[in-house]
Amino acid sequence: MKFKANFLFDGPIDMVWEAREKRFENPDKFPELQKHEEISRREEGKKIFSKRIIELSASIPKPLQKVLSDDMMKTIDESVYDMETNVHTWTITPKAGSKLFKCTGYSKYNEYEEGGQRKTKRELELEVKVDLPLLGKMAEQVILEAYKKNLEKDNQTIAKMIRIMKEEKA
Repeated sequence: MKFKANFLFDGPIDMVWEAREKRFENPDKFPELQKHEEISRREEGKKIFSKRIIELSASIPKPLQKVLSDDMMKTIDESVYDMETNVHTWTITPKAGSKLFKCTGYSKYNEYEEGGQRKTKRELELEVKVDLPLLGKMAEQVILEAYKKNLEKDNQTIAKMIRIMKEEKA
């Protein structure tokens, strides 16, 4: 199951990238962010490779939580941020090593000018695949809806961090 969306940010690309990172440094200002634990992070040239554990329990409906084990509620997010092309790609799979589901996606960031201000457009596409006989499509829909809510939170927290950064510079 696929999902596409566009989001707009009131700042240039470099500020959006910085806001993405800084918001995790301020958990008191962003209690809505999902719990995550960074496993690894490395930079190679213009690319940043990161691997994190993310807890999904807050995003998954209670009935589906009962079907999934605690380990399956924790996922591995492997991401590559290409600072040269302004593309972020990711793959999310259950931490338990299960092949139950896989979420892949990318975001392309494009800077533009509007009213004398530099802004950034995020073009996003993601795909969820669930390998569950009979219930696979229904589970894909549930996971996709949860992921869409998380993306909305994600974009709101980036926008909020951009506002905070602008206020700090003023």
